[in-house]
Amino acid sequence: MAANHQQDGGSQGGWVRFKDDWSGITNPTQRRRMQNRQNQQRLRSRRRRQDTDTDTTVAASTQLVLTQTLPTCANPWDMSAVVRTLSLIHILDPHSEQSQILIRRFEEFAHAMYAARVPQITLLPSLSQFNVIRALQENIKVLGLLPDELSDDAISPFNSPNSLRFASSPPHQIPSSLAHTQLQVTTIHHPWIDLLPIPALRDNLFRRGLESFDEDELCHDIRGRTPGHNPGMLVWRDPWDVSGWEVTPAFVRSWGWTLVGCWHLLRSTNAWRAKRGEGPLFRIPDE
Repeated sequence: MAANHQQDGGSQGGWVRFKDDWSGITNPTQRRRMQNRQNQQRLRSRRRRQDTDTDTTVAASTQLVLTQTLPTCANPWDMSAVVRTLSLIHILDPHSEQSQILIRRFEEFAHAMYAARVPQITLLPSLSQFNVIRALQENIKVLGLLPDELSDDAISPFNSPNSLRFASSPPHQIPSSLAHTQLQVTTIHHPWIDLLPIPALRDNLFRRGLESFDEDELCHDIRGRTPGHNPGMLVWRDPWDVSGWEVTPAFVRSWGWTLVGCWHLLRSTNAWRAKRGEGPLFRIPDE
């Protein structure tokens, strides 16, 4: 890791510090996994109630965005409608008519702003968030996940009987970056984790123990909270290609422990920063 992010007392290589040493944690028992799943379900339900207040409010907000005109080329600085549009795109609901309309409206807006040569700095936060949303939604399609496999209380098909359809699929049908790991099969989890094309990162989550951190916080920080927060990860290429992913300094500060051993992602991050003339974020051995 670059010197300005390095901490003493870190893991092997000294490039990230752990609040706790999770290296000795073993796989939780079945009962513990089920308890964790229930806790995560309750947490998601509580967060959903806090974020939306009531279903009536959500419906009203959605209708407002669907009927509201996004900023025009003549008035590109009013971004309130853009923020509302992004906040209403549900990552785990890519097939719904509402999601498709919202995505189409945002794409039309982005193309219009590009044609009008609006300064990139104005659009970059929204575009970056949108790219992460679309990347995760595309990986849903790549994995062939069905709508009922993505509900708040869903269990990943990788650790359910349905995982047989993945095991029987020819290897070329699923990119290696999204192929399941042993921990992914043996640890009960929500399928949103399966969408991250970084096997080492997924395994870090399972080793740490899903009950030891807030999954919603992690998901929000990867995507970026609207308004006012850039995503913790950036996507520049095909969503299943880890060489097109980049992590931000803010994500490293909050979630550095998830990046242990994610060498492809660390190298990719340094490479994309170099393209912009920025220094490396990570110090990697033999580089």
